[in-house]
Amino acid sequence: MTMGIRWNIHSNGVLKMKAMAATAFGDPDVLKLVDVSQPAVGPQDILIEVDHAALNPVDTKIRRGYLGERQFPLVGAFDVSGVVKELGASVSNFKVGDEVYACGSLIRQGGATQYIAVDARTAAIKPRNLTHAQAAALPLVTLAAWESLHTRCHLHAGQTVLIHAGGGGVGHIAIQLAKIQGAKVITTASSESSLELCRKLGADVVINYKKENFVQRVNEVTSGKGCHVVLETVGDATFNDSLECLAINGQLVTILGPDTSQLSKVFRKNATIHFEFMGVPVIHNINPESHGSILSTVAELVEASKLMPHVSRVVSLEEVPDAHKQLETGSTTGKIVVKVK
Repeated sequence: MTMGIRWNIHSNGVLKMKAMAATAFGDPDVLKLVDVSQPAVGPQDILIEVDHAALNPVDTKIRRGYLGERQFPLVGAFDVSGVVKELGASVSNFKVGDEVYACGSLIRQGGATQYIAVDARTAAIKPRNLTHAQAAALPLVTLAAWESLHTRCHLHAGQTVLIHAGGGGVGHIAIQLAKIQGAKVITTASSESSLELCRKLGADVVINYKKENFVQRVNEVTSGKGCHVVLETVGDATFNDSLECLAINGQLVTILGPDTSQLSKVFRKNATIHFEFMGVPVIHNINPESHGSILSTVAELVEASKLMPHVSRVVSLEEVPDAHKQLETGSTTGKIVVKVK
């Protein structure tokens, strides 16, 4: 039986709500259902009543202390879809009652609770043809994929792109964005569900990296020329091997830290390495409007049936610790979404 969300008025008059939050850094068992305060709404913020939130691998890293010291309890699940309930004094692009979706700032409280305050400039109207569960699956992974392929690498028609972990959160969106752009997509995956999803999304070549050497296969498919763009989402050996898949003047964008001992391979190909952490500029208040603009464009693509998130599992708040365990296996297909309302 799920407890759901309930409000409590504490003796000091502060409005409290139930949240699934980390009570310390550590394993998933540090996640507890606790009381947290209603978030403050700044001049640029909107207060969103969360219908659904979504989890990403970064949630598990933050739970382990990835972004340094934080105040506890620490609420995760930064992707949200819900309804605007309050506007900051400087907000003019939304109204109360709007259905919106957004990725909250990674240094503020997340969406695994009833309300979240986000910078209104980073939010957008929810795609009308999606449920809140589907819309919540989009923001972080879509922003990461968009900034990687478009903002950094300027992917264009006729290029060949290698997208690792094509069945994962970032990967399955990146495949669709690349196909919309007219690129040839090579992708890697291993589980049957992920392999099938990659094919369904239109990947031109799907490599089961547990059965094939992806470097050899990429070189075969490209006649030894390599890929114009590589989107690397796995790290470690995959990053190093991906350097072998780059074309001359190619670009590799990674959402994880690389092994710098192998970077001499980059110079031999006159290649470029990009590092993508989509949350950093917003944390520093650098062009937060770009996120709202991207999500607005993405909503148009979704409504035109050109882009669709894949939700593999919907969990309750009480099931979030188990969902964290699943994420840490590295084998989740698509996204895990949390039903909040």
